Amino acid sequence: MPATPAARPGEVPDFFMRVSLAITLLSLAPLAPDIGWSQQATGETTPVMRTVAQPSRTASVYIGSVMAMLATFEDAGILPPEGTAQANRIIKAVIQFQSAFLKSDHPAIRQFFTEAHRAKLGPRADEVETSFRQSGWSADTFDAVISAGQLETAWNTDGLSDGFREFNIGKQDFDILAELYQQSSRAFSTQGKSFQEVYAQRRREMPGAKSE
Repeated sequence: MPATPAARPGEVPDFFMRVSLAITLLSLAPLAPDIGWSQQATGETTPVMRTVAQPSRTASVYIGSVMAMLATFEDAGILPPEGTAQANRIIKAVIQFQSAFLKSDHPAIRQFFTEAHRAKLGPRADEVETSFRQSGWSADTFDAVISAGQLETAWNTDGLSDGFREFNIGKQDFDILAELYQQSSRAFSTQGKSFQEVYAQRRREMPGAKSE
Protein backbone atom coordinates (compact mmCIF):
# COMPACT_ATOMS: atom_id res chain seq x y z
CA MET A 1 0.00 0.00 0.00
CA PRO A 2 1.38 3.47 -0.83
CA ALA A 3 2.79 5.28 2.14
CA THR A 4 1.23 8.53 3.24
CA PRO A 5 3.76 11.35 2.73
CA ALA A 6 5.21 12.64 5.97
CA ALA A 7 3.79 15.96 7.06
CA ARG A 8 6.04 18.97 7.40
CA PRO A 9 5.75 20.83 10.70
CA GLY A 10 2.31 22.40 10.96
CA GLU A 11 1.04 20.46 7.96
CA VAL A 12 -1.37 17.51 7.91
CA PRO A 13 -1.18 14.94 5.06
CA ASP A 14 -4.04 15.04 2.54
CA PHE A 15 -5.28 11.61 3.60
CA PHE A 16 -5.81 12.75 7.16
CA MET A 17 -7.43 15.99 6.03
CA ARG A 18 -9.98 13.84 4.21
CA VAL A 19 -10.39 11.67 7.30
CA SER A 20 -10.92 14.83 9.35
CA LEU A 21 -13.64 15.99 6.97
CA ALA A 22 -15.35 12.60 7.12
CA ILE A 23 -15.23 12.59 10.90
CA THR A 24 -16.61 16.11 11.06
CA LEU A 25 -19.49 15.38 8.71
CA LEU A 26 -20.42 11.92 9.97
CA SER A 27 -19.43 11.82 13.60
CA LEU A 28 -19.26 15.29 15.09
CA ALA A 29 -22.01 14.72 17.63
CA PRO A 30 -20.51 11.54 19.12
CA LEU A 31 -17.05 13.08 19.16
CA ALA A 32 -17.98 16.21 21.07
CA PRO A 33 -19.09 15.15 24.54
CA ASP A 34 -21.57 17.21 26.43
CA ILE A 35 -21.55 17.30 30.22
CA GLY A 36 -21.94 13.61 31.06
CA TRP A 37 -20.83 11.20 33.74
CA SER A 38 -17.28 12.49 33.72
CA GLN A 39 -18.27 16.13 33.99
CA GLN A 40 -20.95 16.73 36.59
CA ALA A 41 -22.56 20.17 36.30
CA THR A 42 -22.02 22.25 39.43
CA GLY A 43 -22.27 25.87 40.43
CA GLU A 44 -18.61 26.32 39.52
CA THR A 45 -17.23 27.05 36.10
CA THR A 46 -14.35 24.62 35.53
CA PRO A 47 -11.79 24.56 32.68
CA VAL A 48 -13.39 21.37 31.35
CA MET A 49 -16.84 22.92 31.24
CA ARG A 50 -15.48 26.00 29.50
CA THR A 51 -14.08 23.70 26.84
CA VAL A 52 -17.51 22.12 26.39
CA ALA A 53 -18.97 25.58 25.88
CA GLN A 54 -16.75 26.06 22.82
CA PRO A 55 -17.97 23.52 20.20
CA SER A 56 -15.36 24.26 17.53
CA ARG A 57 -12.46 23.87 19.96
CA THR A 58 -14.02 20.73 21.45
CA ALA A 59 -14.52 19.17 18.03
CA SER A 60 -10.96 19.98 17.01
CA VAL A 61 -9.52 18.29 20.10
CA TYR A 62 -11.37 15.02 19.64
CA ILE A 63 -10.96 14.94 15.87
CA GLY A 64 -7.24 15.52 16.32
CA SER A 65 -6.87 12.58 18.69
CA VAL A 66 -8.60 10.26 16.21
CA MET A 67 -6.45 11.53 13.35
CA ALA A 68 -3.30 11.02 15.41
CA MET A 69 -4.27 7.42 16.18
CA LEU A 70 -4.90 6.68 12.51
CA ALA A 71 -1.64 8.39 11.54
CA THR A 72 0.21 6.21 14.04
CA PHE A 73 -1.23 3.07 12.47
CA GLU A 74 -0.27 4.46 9.07
CA ASP A 75 3.30 5.09 10.23
CA ALA A 76 3.49 1.44 11.27
CA GLY A 77 2.46 0.44 7.75
CA ILE A 78 -0.63 -1.45 8.88
CA LEU A 79 -3.52 0.85 7.94
CA PRO A 80 -5.52 -0.65 5.04
CA PRO A 81 -5.90 1.38 1.84
CA GLU A 82 -8.12 4.44 2.05
CA GLY A 83 -11.78 3.84 1.23
CA THR A 84 -11.77 0.08 1.82
CA ALA A 85 -14.27 -1.58 4.12
CA GLN A 86 -11.43 -2.50 6.49
CA ALA A 87 -10.17 1.08 6.71
CA ASN A 88 -13.67 2.42 7.27
CA ARG A 89 -14.27 -0.06 10.07
CA ILE A 90 -11.03 0.95 11.77
CA ILE A 91 -11.97 4.63 11.55
CA LYS A 92 -15.38 3.85 13.00
CA ALA A 93 -13.88 1.84 15.87
CA VAL A 94 -11.35 4.54 16.81
CA ILE A 95 -14.10 7.18 16.79
CA GLN A 96 -16.81 5.22 18.54
CA PHE A 97 -14.76 3.73 21.36
CA GLN A 98 -13.46 7.20 22.13
CA SER A 99 -17.03 8.49 22.03
CA ALA A 100 -18.30 5.69 24.28
CA PHE A 101 -15.66 6.35 26.93
CA LEU A 102 -16.33 10.09 26.76
CA LYS A 103 -20.13 10.11 26.71
CA SER A 104 -21.57 6.88 28.05
CA ASP A 105 -23.20 6.91 31.46
CA HIS A 106 -23.58 3.12 31.39
CA PRO A 107 -22.21 1.74 34.69
CA ALA A 108 -20.39 -1.17 33.02
CA ILE A 109 -18.49 1.12 30.64
CA ARG A 110 -17.64 3.57 33.41
CA GLN A 111 -16.35 0.74 35.59
CA PHE A 112 -14.36 -0.86 32.76
CA PHE A 113 -12.71 2.43 31.83
CA THR A 114 -11.79 3.40 35.39
CA GLU A 115 -10.53 -0.05 36.37
CA ALA A 116 -8.49 -0.29 33.15
CA HIS A 117 -6.62 2.88 34.10
CA ARG A 118 -6.08 1.81 37.70
CA ALA A 119 -4.75 -1.60 36.71
CA LYS A 120 -2.32 -0.24 34.14
CA LEU A 121 -1.33 3.15 35.50
CA GLY A 122 -1.66 2.92 39.27
CA PRO A 123 -1.24 6.34 40.91
CA ARG A 124 -1.33 8.08 37.50
CA ALA A 125 -4.78 6.70 36.67
CA ASP A 126 -6.86 9.73 37.70
CA GLU A 127 -4.55 12.16 35.93
CA VAL A 128 -4.66 10.20 32.66
CA GLU A 129 -8.45 9.78 32.86
CA THR A 130 -8.88 13.52 33.31
CA SER A 131 -6.61 14.20 30.35
CA PHE A 132 -8.67 11.83 28.20
CA ARG A 133 -11.90 13.62 29.04
CA GLN A 134 -10.36 16.92 27.99
CA SER A 135 -8.35 15.79 24.97
CA GLY A 136 -9.46 12.36 23.78
CA TRP A 137 -7.18 9.42 23.10
CA SER A 138 -3.69 9.32 24.54
CA ALA A 139 -1.27 6.43 24.17
CA ASP A 140 -1.62 5.69 27.89
CA THR A 141 -5.41 5.46 27.76
CA PHE A 142 -5.34 3.38 24.57
CA ASP A 143 -2.83 0.98 26.13
CA ALA A 144 -4.90 0.73 29.31
CA VAL A 145 -8.21 -0.09 27.65
CA ILE A 146 -6.64 -2.49 25.15
CA SER A 147 -4.91 -4.38 27.97
CA ALA A 148 -8.12 -4.54 30.00
CA GLY A 149 -10.28 -5.60 27.08
CA GLN A 150 -7.99 -8.48 26.19
CA LEU A 151 -8.82 -10.20 29.47
CA GLU A 152 -11.50 -12.78 28.71
CA THR A 153 -13.34 -11.97 31.91
CA ALA A 154 -13.83 -8.35 30.84
CA TRP A 155 -16.45 -9.17 28.26
CA ASN A 156 -18.38 -11.32 30.72
CA THR A 157 -19.18 -8.22 32.76
CA ASP A 158 -22.91 -7.64 32.88
CA GLY A 159 -23.93 -4.83 30.56
CA LEU A 160 -20.55 -4.07 28.94
CA SER A 161 -21.53 -5.32 25.49
CA ASP A 162 -24.92 -3.64 25.82
CA GLY A 163 -23.26 -0.35 26.69
CA PHE A 164 -20.99 -0.46 23.66
CA ARG A 165 -23.88 -1.53 21.45
CA GLU A 166 -25.43 1.90 22.03
CA PHE A 167 -22.46 3.24 20.03
CA ASN A 168 -22.73 0.55 17.32
CA ILE A 169 -19.53 -1.21 18.37
CA GLY A 170 -18.70 -4.48 20.06
CA LYS A 171 -16.00 -7.02 20.82
CA GLN A 172 -15.19 -7.61 17.15
CA ASP A 173 -14.46 -3.91 16.71
CA PHE A 174 -12.38 -3.93 19.88
CA ASP A 175 -10.39 -6.94 18.66
CA ILE A 176 -9.52 -5.04 15.48
CA LEU A 177 -8.03 -2.20 17.51
CA ALA A 178 -6.20 -4.62 19.80
CA GLU A 179 -4.59 -6.34 16.82
CA LEU A 180 -3.59 -2.99 15.29
CA TYR A 181 -2.03 -1.95 18.59
CA GLN A 182 -0.01 -5.15 18.80
CA GLN A 183 1.11 -4.97 15.18
CA SER A 184 2.09 -1.32 15.35
CA SER A 185 3.95 -1.79 18.64
CA ARG A 186 5.98 -4.61 17.08
CA ALA A 187 6.69 -2.55 13.97
CA PHE A 188 7.91 0.43 15.98
CA SER A 189 10.01 -1.81 18.22
CA THR A 190 12.05 -2.93 15.22
CA GLN A 191 12.75 0.76 14.51
CA GLY A 192 13.86 1.49 18.06
CA LYS A 193 10.67 3.43 18.79
CA SER A 194 7.59 2.92 20.91
CA PHE A 195 3.90 3.32 20.13
CA GLN A 196 3.75 6.01 22.80
CA GLU A 197 6.53 8.05 21.20
CA VAL A 198 5.08 7.89 17.70
CA TYR A 199 1.56 8.71 18.86
CA ALA A 200 2.76 11.67 20.94
CA GLN A 201 4.59 13.11 17.93
CA ARG A 202 1.59 12.62 15.65
CA ARG A 203 -0.74 14.17 18.22
CA ARG A 204 1.37 17.33 18.27
CA GLU A 205 0.89 17.63 14.49
CA MET A 206 -2.88 17.28 14.51
CA PRO A 207 -5.74 19.72 15.21
CA GLY A 208 -6.41 20.56 18.83
CA ALA A 209 -2.87 19.83 20.06
CA LYS A 210 -1.99 21.49 23.34
CA SER A 211 0.28 24.51 23.12
CA GLU A 212 3.51 23.85 24.92
